Amino acid sequence: MATVAIVAATGRTGRILVEQALTAGHTVTAIARKPQSLDVNQPRLTARDADVLTPGSLDGLLHGHDVVISALGSPGRGPTTVYSAGTATIAAAMEQVGMRRLIVLSSAGLGVPDGAPVAMRLFAGLLRRIMRGPYTDMARMEHFLATSDLDWTSVRPTALTDKPGSTTRRVSLGATAPVGNQTSRTDLARYIIEHLEDPATYRTTVAISS
Repeated sequence: MATVAIVAATGRTGRILVEQALTAGHTVTAIARKPQSLDVNQPRLTARDADVLTPGSLDGLLHGHDVVISALGSPGRGPTTVYSAGTATIAAAMEQVGMRRLIVLSSAGLGVPDGAPVAMRLFAGLLRRIMRGPYTDMARMEHFLATSDLDWTSVRPTALTDKPGSTTRRVSLGATAPVGNQTSRTDLARYIIEHLEDPATYRTTVAISS
């Protein structure tokens, strides 16, 4: 079992990640600006308040952890630095304690694999224009990770939904093949928890859908 820190643990995806990690038997530190809103009474869960957009806010919180999962997300379509700045704060805190394993959330819209249908290419192009602010910052985040020495994985789901998990999850290691159009947050969280320390996913992107 691993000791896992989950950043942005009170978001819609973060909460499911916490639940899935605990169900799998891991020890979890839930990090958020108001982690008490989780309202989970579990002996393997510790809540810590921090704002990763404040440099140094995670200092001292990651000692003894094996993996950090970032569920950071931007609430709107405008310009943002939540992905890149938040990831930089996490990476700095990890370096302090000698950690290397980091999993972040990105978006399948960042890249269209070879062989994708024309409709998918058109939709992805439209989405990149509409979501230019968040996508630009996700790209900055992934560039930062690629130039770091972390054992990182950037998980790229397609459009997120609150539907129940499916039995037909599709995954493309390296994001080189098309996946489906929608991703259940439950499927996304389950994949991440199942691959917390999978070397095959290190230093690469992973496209996923339900």
